[in-house]
Amino acid sequence: MAYINAKDVQAIRKELKENFKDFKFSVTKSHSSSVNVTILSGPVDFSDITDESGYAQINQYWLDRTGDHKAMFEKMIDIIKTAPMRGDGYNKQGWFDKSDSMSDYFHTAYYFNVNVGKWSQPYQLAA
Repeated sequence: MAYINAKDVQAIRKELKENFKDFKFSVTKSHSSSVNVTILSGPVDFSDITDESGYAQINQYWLDRTGDHKAMFEKMIDIIKTAPMRGDGYNKQGWFDKSDSMSDYFHTAYYFNVNVGKWSQPYQLAA
């Protein structure tokens, strides 16, 4: 059963801020089973991957579609998957996905979403 607690989310937030000092993030827990990471502002121009409202959902399985930003998103996703192991929360084994959609069996440590901007608040390019 997917589960993430507040201390695990706090560990993710802390490591993202340490590794991406020039960015502002929103890192929130949702329904005790997923973490939502949103890049609110920073020095990188994401206009090549965001829509006209300044918003983009990042698919962890299709990072090639993020163009020149692929390495940055790979590092962010690695932090999301491994930071709870280094914190004092619940997920000491780290992120895993042993799901088998063919048999309708879903077993993962927790779910996560990565976004650039929010649907109601566009990403802000910092000068």
